[in-house]
Amino acid sequence: MIKRSSVILVSIALLGGTLQPTLAAGPVNGGSCAKAGSVQGAVGHRFVCTKVGKKLLWRATPVKPLAPMAAPTPAATPAPAATSTPTPAPSSSPSPSATPTVAKVMTKIPLSLPVPQNGTITFANAIDHISEIPTVAWKRVQDTIAANSLESIPTTIDIGPNTKADKDLITAAVNREYTLFAGFQHFPTYGMLVSNAADEKWAEAQAPQTFSKMGIKGAFTRQDVINRILQGNCEMNGTTAVNCSGGMAVDFRDGGSSDGFSFLSVETGAGDFWTSANRNAGPMTQVDHELTHNYQFAQFINKPLLPGQNTKADQSHAFTPWWVSEAQANGIGIAVFIDNVQDYVNVRNSTVTRYPGSRAKLPAFTAAGLKSFLSDSQETGPQNSNWPLAYTIGYAAMEALIAIGGPQSTLALYALGGNGETWEEAFQHVYGISWDEGSTILGQILAAEYASKPMRQS
Repeated sequence: MIKRSSVILVSIALLGGTLQPTLAAGPVNGGSCAKAGSVQGAVGHRFVCTKVGKKLLWRATPVKPLAPMAAPTPAATPAPAATSTPTPAPSSSPSPSATPTVAKVMTKIPLSLPVPQNGTITFANAIDHISEIPTVAWKRVQDTIAANSLESIPTTIDIGPNTKADKDLITAAVNREYTLFAGFQHFPTYGMLVSNAADEKWAEAQAPQTFSKMGIKGAFTRQDVINRILQGNCEMNGTTAVNCSGGMAVDFRDGGSSDGFSFLSVETGAGDFWTSANRNAGPMTQVDHELTHNYQFAQFINKPLLPGQNTKADQSHAFTPWWVSEAQANGIGIAVFIDNVQDYVNVRNSTVTRYPGSRAKLPAFTAAGLKSFLSDSQETGPQNSNWPLAYTIGYAAMEALIAIGGPQSTLALYALGGNGETWEEAFQHVYGISWDEGSTILGQILAAEYASKPMRQS
């Protein structure tokens, strides 16, 4: 989610009818725990506290479920057959000679893994090429777009009548990302609602019509939730929007839909940011930032929800370290939208050095301190006082991974998570080195980068 013109970005999902950060109740696969070997159970799964490196983390393992008292009733939120594989109800008279199995639908990954370490920037040589990382990352994004074909995805873009936003420019930005991630699991349809302060009330009335037109359901389509999202993206004077600049990506798994959608708010004034004359201004990268979140969610289309999870956003956040979702959305979103390398570097430098606010607890800007930052177990969401650092330090780390493995490698991590791997397993699978080794090198890269361009103090 982009919040205000400073391009501070937050993704929020809906739990229990209120807007809350996407945190699963109880143990979360990959979350921290206190005592190795302790177990907490749930229907169909159990969570075992496991030592991973020097950390204690919950690991979800399937267990054979007991026969249910009665067949489940999924009619309230049916999953589309084309995008999910619901587990069938147990047979009332199973064959004694065979155990029924369900074929696993794997999330698509259109590249060979591990990614080769033979480019300009590798884990082995990155420290010697620190200054080249931003330009190499940007170029790898552009080269991938140039090499791929456009993925055809039905797209709905509704723009407010008083909102100065170029639909052709937005469409081009969306298509560039469709092309970048061609071959990966994607959403069957995608929608965007774009509005400024003058159109905030219009957007509240238009959103249900857009959802109806797209044929999607779910808690995010409720009028009270729509209003809270749109007003939350704005500075409000009572019930009147004064200025809007936030963005939010949502998904509809709780309503049985795999479609993607983003609410985008355009800041008013200063020439209006979303016109073709300002196409490389930082706030406009919101278009691809929020779209990247939808790609993250889409990699979990085929993965069953764990207890306490309601949406694909819950699943994607539980899979990664806390900073990754916003870091990838910045790393991909900014590089995809900005098609000029110098403009990219300017926006990138401003973003990674941005003052995170007085509540954030800055890490030691040493290799060890920054490795610890990347590996810490922290809350995923804006209630975490360090959340702004996901868009700055996290972004710089993700940019290095893009330079080393290419932009598709970062989505391959999510795809492997959707296929059931842990973050540590997926990282090893994608990059050919362990997360412990990778985070050590990323810590060294970040320490060198921030020694050259320190984070601003106000």
